[in-house]
Amino acid sequence: MQPKRELTAILALKSLLPPLFLSLLFDIIAGSFLGVSFEKLMVSYPTILFILPALMGLRGNVFGSLGSRISTSLYLGSAEPSFSDKLVRNDILFSIWAATIPAFILLTVASLRFPEPELIIKTFYIILGSSVSISVILGILTAVIVIQSFKAGFDPDNLVGPAITTFADLVSIPSIILFILILEYLGSFEYLAALFICILLFSFYNTIKNRRGFKELLIIISILALLQCITGSLLQEYSEDIHASTILAFAYPAILGSVGNYGSIVVARTSTKLHLGEVTSFASRTVVLDIFYVFLVSVVIVPVIFLSSVLMSSFLGSKSKIGILAFVMFSSIYLLLTALILIFSAIISISLYRRGVNPDDGGIPLATTISDIFGTVAVVVLAKLLI
Repeated sequence: MQPKRELTAILALKSLLPPLFLSLLFDIIAGSFLGVSFEKLMVSYPTILFILPALMGLRGNVFGSLGSRISTSLYLGSAEPSFSDKLVRNDILFSIWAATIPAFILLTVASLRFPEPELIIKTFYIILGSSVSISVILGILTAVIVIQSFKAGFDPDNLVGPAITTFADLVSIPSIILFILILEYLGSFEYLAALFICILLFSFYNTIKNRRGFKELLIIISILALLQCITGSLLQEYSEDIHASTILAFAYPAILGSVGNYGSIVVARTSTKLHLGEVTSFASRTVVLDIFYVFLVSVVIVPVIFLSSVLMSSFLGSKSKIGILAFVMFSSIYLLLTALILIFSAIISISLYRRGVNPDDGGIPLATTISDIFGTVAVVVLAKLLI
């Protein structure tokens, strides 16, 4: 028996709010790890700090697409909800090298800005270890979430996007710090590097024969990884304004993470309906209703983000502007941002499908990348208004 897929207001709140609230918690934890490690990264590993936003977005893109891809296969009946299914295994193996190769492209860009050979070599080892190990974990976890939710009668399209993209944010920073400590403790990384390269080659060999749009997804993800550098540049350039506004420094991860989650939900749901022949255009009633119900959920989420940011900043002794006007400005810009991303996500899914590109491959990466860029712009605008 397949899960109930059509949303209602009650079902949207019941099925979407729990994973989205959990995602908010993960975003807060991820931000705390970054705060603790920021000085070490800034002083000793500036290349990693430069590409960190893009690296986190990359992993969310790859594994969000993986989840949507498996979910669609299950609904179409082309895959069974089991790890023994060949299509499921191939998708997991592909995600390992798909999340690693674009990371090396980002390292190349960072090396142009920080052309120090020793630093580049160290960063290569750290990114290799972090990307491969985390990709194995995230690949398996993604498949578990999709398969188990499908078996339990829950729509995976409502769960996997928020869960995986946020968990990817959560584990990215700790995994990088872990491999920095391993590298500094061992002093040499050649043997571990050889092991991780063997894993990459194994995953590549076992999936290259079953392309299924893998080439297109890899190209899209690589381009978007480079595009994510815009997010890092904006954040760096206006960091003083964001810091001066106080609450936005705490709210930043939650804003980008939550809006990206909304977009990934709409992409995943629209993709499944496109493959099943239930949607033919953006004006389809079911697409409009999905956008409306997800937006309804965001109305409940926004005060939680605002209040939690105020509480965190107050707890740490910062002076925050917590008046009604600040809340109104925060909520208005956040909801406007959400509406734009939801509409964009539906349009991009349908546009990709009409051009012969699987929305499961390109839709979520595009939606989350644009969410990060637009979200950063929205945070900068808010910072200017609040200060």
